[in-house]
Formats: sequence, C-alpha cells, structure tokens
Amino acid sequence: MFDAAIDDLEALLIADFHKKLLRASLRSLEETLNPLAFNNFCAGFRELIRHVLSDLAPDAEIKACAWYEPDKSSKSGITRAHAMTYVIQGGLPHKYVADVLKLDVSDERRALIAAVNLLNKYTHVNASTFDTDVADASEKAERATRALGNVLTLANQCRSELASALQETIQNEVVELAISEMVDSIDGLASHHCVENIDVEEVSITKVDSEYIHIQASGTIGVELQWGSNSDVRRGGGAVGNDSFPFTCDLLCHVDTPDDVAVVENTLCVDTSSWWEGYYDET
Repeated sequence: MFDAAIDDLEALLIADFHKKLLRASLRSLEETLNPLAFNNFCAGFRELIRHVLSDLAPDAEIKACAWYEPDKSSKSGITRAHAMTYVIQGGLPHKYVADVLKLDVSDERRALIAAVNLLNKYTHVNASTFDTDVADASEKAERATRALGNVLTLANQCRSELASALQETIQNEVVELAISEMVDSIDGLASHHCVENIDVEEVSITKVDSEYIHIQASGTIGVELQWGSNSDVRRGGGAVGNDSFPFTCDLLCHVDTPDDVAVVENTLCVDTSSWWEGYYDET
C-alpha cells in the first residue's frame, strides 16, 4: 500500500476522529476478497474529506470572506472549492496569496475536487463500479489520499510563507512595544532596567480566519539591569549587569492589511524564572 502518502496525511490531520476514519477507510482496501472493498473505501474516505472541510472551513466563516461569491449551483451558495480555498488561505485576498506569498492554490483545489468526484462515482455501486481491480483500486485510493494531503500541506505552506512575509514587521512591532512599555517581570529584578536588544526567533500563524490573522511570536529579550541610582553606581555603591530572557507575545492583523500588525494587549510575557533558580535554596 502507499504507506508514505498515508503517513503524510495522518500527520496533517488534527482531530483524532479524522485519523480513525482514515485508518478505518484504508482497512476496507485490505479486504481484497470483498468485491465491495473499493466502494467501501470510497464511502469512508469521502466522509473523511467532508468532515475535514466542514471542521476547518465553517460555512459562516466562508461567507464572511471578502473573496466569497455565492455559487448558484449550490443550495447553500457554498461549494467544496470555497471550502478548500478557505482551508488554504482563510480570508486572505487572492491577490495577496498570489503576488506576495507566491502561491497558486488552483492545482491542489482542482485535484481534490476530482478526487471527490471519483469517490462519489464508486460510492454508488453499479456494474461498472463493482469489484474494482486491486491494483486499480490502490492507484485511485492513493490519488485521493495525496489530493487531500496536498491541500492540507498547502495550507501549512501558506501560513509559513505568511509568517516569513511578516517577520520584519513583527520584529519592529515587538521591539517598539518592549521599549515603550514597562515589563513587570523584568522591572522586579532590579531598581532600573533597559532593553538592549530583542530577537524574534520564531513566528507562527496560529489561525487565519475570515477577518484576522492570529500570530504568536517568541524569542529572547536582552536587558541591562541596574541596582541603585546612577550616582550610587558612580560611587561604587550600586551595580550594573546584563541578562537575557525568553519571551512570547500574540499579535493580530486584518487579512486585508497584513502588514499592519499590532501586539495584542497584555500578551507580552517575559519568562524570568531562570533568574530565580536557586535563589530560595538553603545554603
């Protein structure tokens, strides 16, 4: 069986139910003596795709996207193509995805639609879809598995490219916030402190919905700590030292203006626990 494609898809599925449904569908293919083996796989895998799309792309969110245009052929106005687009890019404008992120979602979307049509065909059992050859069934099943995996992979790639595109803007925003605002956890370490450098080491897109891009940044903040006043230091009665601590913060920007990033209020967290290690130990 096409183990690599299966493992890749399973790693991309978030919900435990989705993973179980994938494995249950694949077990149908192992029943090689059952003429309905491939039909049963198609029924299960079609449901997997339905659940993945409905969970990752709620109808209300799709309709709230600026790019959404109702499809007259659908009773709800929403098609699988809409859902796949939302899974990949959320509410990001098509132009931004194509011009800035350099991503083309059409091939992956087209392949998954073709896979669903194939699954639909074999879910309905008739003379032409009954008792599918084992090799043919395996090839078609692999095609469907890769199609779903490719859509989810492209969604991750979209978020990765988005994080890279916003890296510099996020760095500047975090630096400005840390310099302009008092960080209580650092302020408690010394009489005075001064932020010397901030290094944003990791940026992850936690969610892209119909309206906002949700971001988490983490890294290291370097500070100068001073005990006593400046005159105390000059007289040798004070002290100055340097240290660095890890930080995290959440940021937000609108899908229409991704470069306009702002730190979410009260989310800048600097972990100074390393400073206190051993402080209360008995000597």
